[in-house]
Amino acid sequence: MTVLAVALASSASTSFAQDVQTDESRLAQEYYSALYGKKDTLKAEGLKSEILAKYPKGAFARRLSAEAVNMASDSLDYIRRADEFRNGFPISEWIENPDGQGFVYMNFYRNYARMLYASRQWDKLREIMPEMTYSMLSDLYAHGPMFYIMKAPVDPREYVDIAQDIISEMWRKKDMDIDMYSATAETRSGAESMKYYLAVQTEVLQRSGRPEDAVECMEKICPEDRYNQYPAGNEAYVAALESMDRNQEATDAIIGSAAVGRLTPVLFSKLRKYYLSSDPKPAPTFDDYYSSLKTDKARENLRAAVQAGLMDEPFDTFSLTSIDGKIVDYSTFGPDDIVVLDFWATWCAPCIAALAGMQLAVEKYASDEHVHFYFICTQDEPDKDRVERIWAKGKYHDMTVLFDECRDGGKEYDKVYRSIIHGTSGIPQKAVLKDGRVRYVAEGYGGSPSELMDEISAVIEILKTE
Repeated sequence: MTVLAVALASSASTSFAQDVQTDESRLAQEYYSALYGKKDTLKAEGLKSEILAKYPKGAFARRLSAEAVNMASDSLDYIRRADEFRNGFPISEWIENPDGQGFVYMNFYRNYARMLYASRQWDKLREIMPEMTYSMLSDLYAHGPMFYIMKAPVDPREYVDIAQDIISEMWRKKDMDIDMYSATAETRSGAESMKYYLAVQTEVLQRSGRPEDAVECMEKICPEDRYNQYPAGNEAYVAALESMDRNQEATDAIIGSAAVGRLTPVLFSKLRKYYLSSDPKPAPTFDDYYSSLKTDKARENLRAAVQAGLMDEPFDTFSLTSIDGKIVDYSTFGPDDIVVLDFWATWCAPCIAALAGMQLAVEKYASDEHVHFYFICTQDEPDKDRVERIWAKGKYHDMTVLFDECRDGGKEYDKVYRSIIHGTSGIPQKAVLKDGRVRYVAEGYGGSPSELMDEISAVIEILKTE
């Protein structure tokens, strides 16, 4: 019987089974108290032998068997111990008679699957995947294919097949995810999170030279939610459609991505080209056209995000050295100047990911002499070579990098950061200054370049109209 079929079976236990479990739990509690509380190993061993003799397939034995896997001497021993646990204590039996200790399986399958993926033992991974719940599989996908496509310099063609197998198994189980932390093995839906993973897999498939599969994958997401997931997935979907000469659908996808604020720089450029090639023009200017595409929900989200970050506080004026050795002194700016600061670090992945959106904002205001952007490398060593490598890889331009300084007597390069950002040490941080006041602060990065551009632009426009 499959895991999914078992999940539908009755999980009710007899009163006898409940009594047995209560007795086993009592003995187990005495064992852990003797072992860790009283440090009485002799008594603990005696209790252990008693429990295993009385309940060889009980929760105590199951937990010891799972913990023994982590004591393996090497990968072969790990697999041997893991398979002993799987065969001796099948997850299907727990689902049929849950006892509140499903976390044992959650931890076991999470660790085992990640190990098999990392060591590329994918045939063995395929063997255990049918036993895994949706949540276990989504954890595997997030730490395997999704991590690779977003952060690792690995050709996706090397892992596209196993990624597709994981996604297929997730799709099969998305409507019946078993809650391993529930005492009754309750089921819940994973359909909502499945949408994001499908968008990521679209990029994996497109970059692996499988456009037809990429389109099929993306189109499993309902049209109203399709573009509101993962901007790079939107870009991959458009590229796949274009490679199949489905150009009108590609244009519709670009417009749909713009409507929900999920454009990459590539898609933003394509949208601009579409506007410029249109005759007649759909709006007087490109900015008017771009703004007109937004859904009411996207506008509402943008307003809420901006309102949450607006403020009006003083700060200590600063003078920092740029990567080119020039001095940038805030005191030289006039009352109408708007200064946008991006606090980032070379070790901060979200900071680097957000640079694409900031590049869009920089380009938008390139001809505005009263809007200035500076990228302050903070909480980081002032390493010019490392910064230049990041800038070259991202093809960033007209984005001036400043190096933060150490506070008096300190060793941390965070002087200006600390003078403007309060109550947190997190980065990335965006701060917008005007007339000697901090007018806006926002922490983190939501993952959409165009959404970040929209956010910064909205703040700038508010301040320009004052």
